[in-house]
Amino acid sequence: MKFSSPVFVSDDPAELVDGLTGQIVRDGEPIDLAVAFVNVSDSARAAELIPNLRDSIDSKHFLACTAGGIIGGGREIEDEAAVSVAIGSLPGIAISPFHLDESDVVGSAGDPDAFKLAVGVNADPKVFIIVAEPFSTPTGDLLTAFNHAYPGVPLVGGIASAGSTPGMNVLGLDDRIHTSGAVGLALSGNIDVDVIVSQGCLGIGPLLHITESDRNLIMSLDGQPPLETLRSIFGDLDSERKRMVENGLLIGIAADSAEEDPGPGDFLIRNIAGADPSTGALAITDIAQPRQLVRFFVRDAQTATDDFEMLLSPQAFSDPPSMALLFSCNGRGARLFERPDGDISVVRKALGDDLPVAGFFCAGEIGPIGAINHIHGQTASLVLLKPAQGGAN
Repeated sequence: MKFSSPVFVSDDPAELVDGLTGQIVRDGEPIDLAVAFVNVSDSARAAELIPNLRDSIDSKHFLACTAGGIIGGGREIEDEAAVSVAIGSLPGIAISPFHLDESDVVGSAGDPDAFKLAVGVNADPKVFIIVAEPFSTPTGDLLTAFNHAYPGVPLVGGIASAGSTPGMNVLGLDDRIHTSGAVGLALSGNIDVDVIVSQGCLGIGPLLHITESDRNLIMSLDGQPPLETLRSIFGDLDSERKRMVENGLLIGIAADSAEEDPGPGDFLIRNIAGADPSTGALAITDIAQPRQLVRFFVRDAQTATDDFEMLLSPQAFSDPPSMALLFSCNGRGARLFERPDGDISVVRKALGDDLPVAGFFCAGEIGPIGAINHIHGQTASLVLLKPAQGGAN
């Protein structure tokens, strides 16, 4: 298994293709897979660039999406037009591409066999790599379908982040361009997979139960109006924590409702969308359900670094990966760390400067907690690929 991860920065789409493909070293082995992340000025340019990039690389399988910032070549490039690609030969590994639109997801709801037919993956997958267009993909239903049809199989990826309206995000799969739905690849065969989902948030205040809710509205926490509870928590914070709250408050929902004492990494981080001073209710960017365990969180760069380093530390005791894909929240990067290369520097420190890593800044990250795949926020979702023990390199 051999990979590289070239990156090229330019405002000229033709230069992006030529500059990136000029970095590819071809040693006679076929390129089985290329995964590309593209940041250009508009969707029309992206729709032209992505096929040209695929043709220039000449890979058997090709996955691409547009993004507001990309990761590659040991860098996080957030504010410049650029392309990052992970390119590799994968002997003994089966690659199965798929495209799912809304009708595929809704039409197979509650029917794992029908969903498997829509995905079209015949082999037993070790991992799914997926990128989705945000305005046409029912992400919650999509994840539920994967969890039911392929229990225990990690689904890793992100939501395209190039545009804030329908049609502005472009996806590529093999020789086709899509502006809706989700595209992905299933990998099976001679491959081992590790997935790390690291959150960048610091918990404040106690664990709380939702005691009354209405769709995305939390009406009461432990029998009290949420705003009243929040004011009490805020009053007990030191000045540094109060500053963090003023810079943005989040809420975490415990991924496992049966877990009585969840740790920081066991929460699904969600934004607080608003508050009603007259009732004390909070609106969140998810469905709130009674008896769910929640906690308030704030963004914190040091917590993000420490958590990512801790989760990567066991890699020192296993065979090194051949390649990594990094899906980082667009609220991380320089916005969180106040410096460039926050997440990729942690990966390189733990796994070495030579590891090929490509990725992008997402409008939502996909990855498992335990055996269940979830959509995340403020998270770095990293998938590490390596040959299976005893398999070919």
